[in-house]
Amino acid sequence: MLELVRDLRYGARSLAKSPGFAAVAVLTLALGVGANTAVFSLINAVLLRPLPYDDPDRLVLVWESAPFFGLADSPVAPANYADWKARSRSFEQMGALEDRSYRLTGEGAPEVVEGAVVTPEVFYALRTRPAIGRVFRDDDNRVGAPKVVVLSDSFWRRRFGADPGVIGRTLTLNDEKHTIVGVLAPGTEPPAEYSDAPGDLWTPLGSAYTREELAARGRHNWMVIARLKPGVTLAQANAEMKSIGASLAREYPDTNEKVGAFVAPVREHFVGSNRRIMFMLLGTVALVLLIACSNLANLLLSRAANRGREVAVRAALGAGTRHLLRQFLAESLLVCAAGSALGIVLAMTTFGFLAHLAPGAMAGLKSLTIDGRVLSFALAIAAATTLAFGLVPLLDLRRLDVNTSLKQGGRTQTASGSRRLRALLISSEVALAFVLLTGAGLLIRTCAQLRSVNVGCRTANLLTLRLTIPEGHRGQGRMLAYERELLRRVRAVPGVISASLTNHIPLAVKGDISGVGAEGHDASERFQCRSRTAAPGYFKTMGIPLLRGREISEQDVEGAPYVALINNTLAKMLWPDQDPIGRRLIFSSDAQAQIVGVVGDVHQAGLDVPPQPEFYVSAWQAMYGSVSLAIRTKAAPESISGAVRRAIWAVDPDQPITDVATMDEILDREVFSRKMQMILLASFAGLALALAAVGLYGVLAYQVGRQIPEIGLRMALGATPGDVLRRVVGRGIGLAALGTAVGLLGAMALSRYIQSLLFGVKATDPATYAGVATVLLAAAAAASYLPARRATRVDPIAALRAE
Repeated sequence: MLELVRDLRYGARSLAKSPGFAAVAVLTLALGVGANTAVFSLINAVLLRPLPYDDPDRLVLVWESAPFFGLADSPVAPANYADWKARSRSFEQMGALEDRSYRLTGEGAPEVVEGAVVTPEVFYALRTRPAIGRVFRDDDNRVGAPKVVVLSDSFWRRRFGADPGVIGRTLTLNDEKHTIVGVLAPGTEPPAEYSDAPGDLWTPLGSAYTREELAARGRHNWMVIARLKPGVTLAQANAEMKSIGASLAREYPDTNEKVGAFVAPVREHFVGSNRRIMFMLLGTVALVLLIACSNLANLLLSRAANRGREVAVRAALGAGTRHLLRQFLAESLLVCAAGSALGIVLAMTTFGFLAHLAPGAMAGLKSLTIDGRVLSFALAIAAATTLAFGLVPLLDLRRLDVNTSLKQGGRTQTASGSRRLRALLISSEVALAFVLLTGAGLLIRTCAQLRSVNVGCRTANLLTLRLTIPEGHRGQGRMLAYERELLRRVRAVPGVISASLTNHIPLAVKGDISGVGAEGHDASERFQCRSRTAAPGYFKTMGIPLLRGREISEQDVEGAPYVALINNTLAKMLWPDQDPIGRRLIFSSDAQAQIVGVVGDVHQAGLDVPPQPEFYVSAWQAMYGSVSLAIRTKAAPESISGAVRRAIWAVDPDQPITDVATMDEILDREVFSRKMQMILLASFAGLALALAAVGLYGVLAYQVGRQIPEIGLRMALGATPGDVLRRVVGRGIGLAALGTAVGLLGAMALSRYIQSLLFGVKATDPATYAGVATVLLAAAAAASYLPARRATRVDPIAALRAE
């Protein structure tokens, strides 16, 4: 122990004599450790850390399978859920939920609160613990039961100041009094179905539906959560649900013939495609760490070369290899400790940014922290780095000839022995930087390609917002009059060209899914189709082209014959060589809609997803309590948003207005995830480029310093400063060119792993590869110029006299 303390003291004094080396070494290690720790913290939160529920490995989601519609996991029809629950034997509990928005009035300013309707079994399956009060009971979930609500911890604190006496008080949600019966413990909230974060409050699902709606099989909108019984495996539950799905398909061929059922782990659904990007980021920062390690090794080689005489003297005085090893490890340990500490601090500063890459629909997935696993990871990679690269100089110094080193300072022998290693390290840095820059370049091009996709509507000068219609305005006749008055007021606002209503703005919400049949097709040929509502003037306002027929009119109201418009994809799918106008979509034996028009396709499900079959029904024949307003403006939409709000409040001062955004902002949100990936990868690639450039500069600067006598001799024999400049710069570009060639091969070999993240560009895109190579060689030339310029200023006489 005393020897270790003595070695650490000696190492500290040695590092203090070279503050520049110590600072650069610590910062280099900190950047590598920090980047890896930050990304591992994200992976730990999303993939490794147990979910905040009891026995989370037994939690599963049960989905309908609809491969014919391109859905990996389709929401569930209410009657299908009821049959699953009654027939399955693999689950302790099975519950259902559906995202819901609530208009909150009464105390304080009116607002729209996000939450969900849930069955009590959701809480039972998750084993959610209330902090105060209780969760729902079975009698809360029946049709016509008294209205009750459970709050989240954050909403309780924000709205009620964490008052423990809140139980028994009431909230007015959608103009109905709801009694507060419980507050959930933080971090145990049910996941959201489609929202980006868990909700703020929950109401019973059963009391929100009519008996007829609960018996429906054509509307698929529930997420089902279940808990496996002890001893039941995922495979066994899957086999049972597939069997039940097949039975329902035989019993209800009109609605279920193409609908199956399957079971999937809860985490898998919410992580989804994020798993690939996270492991790609981990691979990225591993490459950054290797580049940092290469720089660290070069720094240590340079320091060891300058300490050749010191090591030779200590060896001559009797210091053995074991003693020298301890000394070098002590210095490396100090660098490791300082670099790790700084790296962890740097990692913590990135948590706010990295949380955007984590799915937020389930509690805990965005909570990035330095826990025991993350800390162990950070220390492990720091220790491995120190051991792997801290001993490189010692291996080189072991080849020293003590007598020669004492006579000549050990300079020539050591430099000669490490020159090839330095060149290899620098070329490796450039190769790794090429791989990272290529990935960043491809993602940059992907974002550009996505943003240039023709959405199918005109996005410029289009303002959107969402309204939750008060209960007092609902009901036959009242809602139509209310919405018509809203539109009349908004259309009268100066600067408004047109305005209309729908239930979901494209891309902002992907759309409902309905099972439908079609005239002229067998009744068993029902299919899943996306659906939306549209008020008169909607397609003109959105800039969606009308290809055939007519739009929704003012006469398409409740009581009139039901009408629908279909998109071009659905028209080609159902009637490829016929005119669809006048034909019918069949929802059930007593619910049909005549097709009156065909409109252009819109990328409703995502910019990188081809347009899918879709139909539109009249918003005034299918009334929704929550609607979206689309407004076409003459000038910038933001300039009239205030006037639009005032026009709406002139109809109802208590009307909450949410989700105010331009269509361009909605498009930006659509590519937000890929944009964040691009920014992160580009940042790491930029760091790799900077480290490679600094490493190349350091090697050339060291070599120029060691070769001053040689340079002086060359200049004394007639070499011009230009010759020296070209020689040094050429050496740097040569190393960079070698690394670029190797990096090109590496990037092509890894291209298949990144292809799934790209859109509109191939992973082997020649333009991207050429651009990256140009950037790297230009950076190498810039990094080589400063040492080369120093070499041109060597005084031949002074250099030869000093030698």
